[in-house]
Amino acid sequence: MKIRPWQRRLVLVLSAVLAVLCAVALPAAYAWDGPGSDYTSRYLTRVESRYADTDLARFHYTVQGSGSPVVLIAGGALWGYSWRDVLPELAREHTVYAVDLPSQGYTELRQRDFAYDLHAMSAAIGAFLDAVGLERTALVGHSWGGAWSLYFAEQHPERVQRLALLDSPGLDAEKAPITPVFRTPVLGELATNLTGRGFYADSVRGTFAHQELVTEEMIDEGYAPFATPANRAGFLALWRNLDYRLTDAGLFRVTAPTLVLWGGADAWLPASQAGRLADRIPGATATLLPGCGHTVHEDCPAETIPLLAEFLR
Repeated sequence: MKIRPWQRRLVLVLSAVLAVLCAVALPAAYAWDGPGSDYTSRYLTRVESRYADTDLARFHYTVQGSGSPVVLIAGGALWGYSWRDVLPELAREHTVYAVDLPSQGYTELRQRDFAYDLHAMSAAIGAFLDAVGLERTALVGHSWGGAWSLYFAEQHPERVQRLALLDSPGLDAEKAPITPVFRTPVLGELATNLTGRGFYADSVRGTFAHQELVTEEMIDEGYAPFATPANRAGFLALWRNLDYRLTDAGLFRVTAPTLVLWGGADAWLPASQAGRLADRIPGATATLLPGCGHTVHEDCPAETIPLLAEFLR
């Protein structure tokens, strides 16, 4: 097919525009660490920070209560602050740990070749449990934290007493709508490194049905640790490396009693996944909470916490 002069000119113009965009975008995508935060956590003045030192990481965590152990694992771009309402209530009957895994909160990664995939995140859970002396525990995970907990329960069923999954991916099924953005080269780097407090706030609000509950403190507490270069890099790597074909294939290996909790108004992952996930895990049950979003324990604490307490009891 003969190329017409106007077509040739259009190609040249588009090539020039693309070259300019790449010249501007690539430094931001690969060289710039992104906007930071000078916020000092108020939450950490209200709880006692503890650290568990391992070869893999220096894990930051908080612990309250006494009784059988429960470990809380937050979702992507969140940290132990996300459990601020859950932890003290469960601590009435349990020793409750809220741990930051690599890419979260105030944990410092020490293993340079850490893969940020399901194998690595499962190993991080095991390393933390070993460091605090927990041979067997209940695990409660939200979103990505639930996926990591699920995979750990598949690989180490003897170490998981009970398992609660809150709006957690685990099926080889629908992904969050924004997934292609972070998995696309350059575009993913741009999206991660250009995320400022405002975009982070919009993302958090998108996980709530009751957006009036998203406070300025909540945004500051979440954004401050996310804004560090190490956590941004880990966040992007997780988007690209988490392979739910692995969790899907191993669901039959879970031996712990399992509760799947899901917000009926989850805009990130369809609530239909709750029943499908529970059906595939031996002895699991699924509970939908109508009118609740993806971050169900913060969006609907009055409904979520009693269900968790009863299940763990």
